[in-house]
This record gives sequence, C-alpha cells and structure tokens, in this order.
Amino acid sequence: MKKILLILSTLLLAGSIISCGQKTTTAEAVNETKVEETTLKETAVSQKAENEIKESVNHMTEREFRFDSKIKFVYTGDDDYIKAITDDMVLLSEDLFGDQGAVEIPSPRIVKIDDSDKKDVKIFGDFWIYGYQMYGTIFNTKNGGSNPGCYHLKDEDGKITVISKEFAEDGSNNWSSLVKICGGDEDLAKMILNKLSPTEDEQLRLEYASMYAKANNLKFSGIKDYGWPVILSSDISDAEFLYNFYSAYFYEIRQDDVLNDMTERIENLKSKYMTLELIKKMDEKSSEAGADMIINAQDVTDEMLDTLQVDDFGNGKLQMSYAPGTESATKINVNVEMRDGKKVIVDMNY
Repeated sequence: MKKILLILSTLLLAGSIISCGQKTTTAEAVNETKVEETTLKETAVSQKAENEIKESVNHMTEREFRFDSKIKFVYTGDDDYIKAITDDMVLLSEDLFGDQGAVEIPSPRIVKIDDSDKKDVKIFGDFWIYGYQMYGTIFNTKNGGSNPGCYHLKDEDGKITVISKEFAEDGSNNWSSLVKICGGDEDLAKMILNKLSPTEDEQLRLEYASMYAKANNLKFSGIKDYGWPVILSSDISDAEFLYNFYSAYFYEIRQDDVLNDMTERIENLKSKYMTLELIKKMDEKSSEAGADMIINAQDVTDEMLDTLQVDDFGNGKLQMSYAPGTESATKINVNVEMRDGKKVIVDMNY
C-alpha cells in the first residue's frame, strides 16, 4: 500500500490534478470558475503565440542518439600531463574490464605534481576510471575502479611520455604501500585517499564524460549509477534538464525494489533538483489525494512517462505535457532557475 501511495504521489508531483474537498454548487462560483478557466486558456494561447518555442524534448529526441563503445576516450583538454596519463589509463582499462560493451572514461583526481626533474615528473593522485553505456542521453555506469598512486612521466622538449606507474596494493597493504610510493609522506598519502565531496566528484566525472560526448557528437545529459539518483549536467538546456529529471524520477518509481530504499533515492533526487519550497508544496498536494484514485494511478505511470514532452519558451519558462495533442493531455507550467551553479525547479503551476 505504501508503494502504491508513493506512485500516486509521483503522479501528483508530475502534475496530475486531483480535486478534493467539498463541491461548490452556487451559480456565482460556477460562473467564476468558467470565467477563470477561459481567461487561463486565452492567456496560454496568447503566450504561445507571442513566444516561439525554443526547444521541444520528448522520448523520441531522447532515444535517437547512439554511441559506439568501441570508440575510445581521447583527452581533448590543454594539459599535456593529463593527456599522457588518460591515454595510459584507457589502455590499462582494457586489461582490467575487457570488452563489456562500455566506453572507459578516466576521471583522474590529481593531488600533487612534482616536475622538478623533467626526466621523472611525478603525478600523485587517485586515478579513477568508469565504464559507461549510453541510454538515451544518459551515461549509465557499467563498471569502474580507482588506482591511488603515482604516474612517472618524462618531459622531453614538450613531448610527454609515461615511463612507469606505481599503484597502492589492495587489501591490508594498501596504506603502507601508498606511503612508500609517496616517499614516506603520510600527509600526501592521506590527501590521495581523502575522497572528494559528492559535488566535486560529480563535477569531475561530468567534465570527462562531457569531453567524450562532445568529441563524438553525442547529446549528453548526465550520469546514472545503479541505485543512485541521476547526476545531471549543468551544461544541458532547461528542457533537457526537466525531461531527464522526470525520466530519472519515474525510473526510480518503476523499480521493483525495497520501498524504503526507493523512497530514500527519490527524496535525494527531489532535494537535489527541486527547491525546498517546491518540495513542500508538492508534498502537501500529494497528501490531499483520495484513496479511490490509487488503483488508476499505478496503471498510467508508464504511459505518462512515454508521452512526456517538455517545451522551452526561454527565460526559464517551460511547459511539461503528458499525452500532448490528445483529449487527455495534461499541461504544467514550470519555472527553472540556475542557483549556486546548478539548475533547479523552483515552481509549478497547473
């Protein structure tokens, strides 16, 4: 029953309008309602006529992009040291993961560079690499792993080559072997093992995944780790942001999973991309739902997602539609803003 209620809450969050409470039967109230509905329709038509739609995103545009996992990652930035390291990491990943139908994308976290000796430039860090498969415009993580340690490079007249690499051992010797690689510097070893904040880690992964996507003309919106909320890129358009947020939201709902785990993931997703004021507003609306609507709610979830469409009118003004062009069409006006370097949904009007 809890899971069904949660599904209903999702439909309400997506914009299903359920009227609750007492019915008003006075002639004045009926007339006022008709006038208000007419005014809203006229306003919507006027706005649509005045504003040319900048972008429309639906399940067709989301699925039309494909990628070839056999095309290897190539660093396209301007750091020659990183270029040499990532080239080597890609080759190393072939031995680690083999052919799993994923593209291996490095995300090295560099902690210290010692280039006092050009014949032995030491790059200390935690050298992460992730294997991704692409579904729609989202990179889904297939595999991954890290190698904390040091790369040794030779810088000869600007030509950078990898001469060796040292990685910490697994298991009980992990710490001692890393300290040895760091020349006995325990503070440096701690810096290497000290994890980035979730936000910093996400931005690093997005940077390298986006680099691969741009180099191969792929439409890229974000990263999805199994069992975790989607990591959306701040580079994507408002329409892609809103579409992918709801795709990820419905994806979590449709998993045959433990209710508590699913609820936690959904709450994490909401808190990451919606303002607290909007979450409160949606939760209050969900609590008004009538129990007689529950059975119908779970039947239409997949259909709603498959017909989801987002139209961008510019300046953060979007319209989200379900079953557009049909008698049962539902349209919701949405406002999206950039706050603290990331996009968030700030309001919804039905």
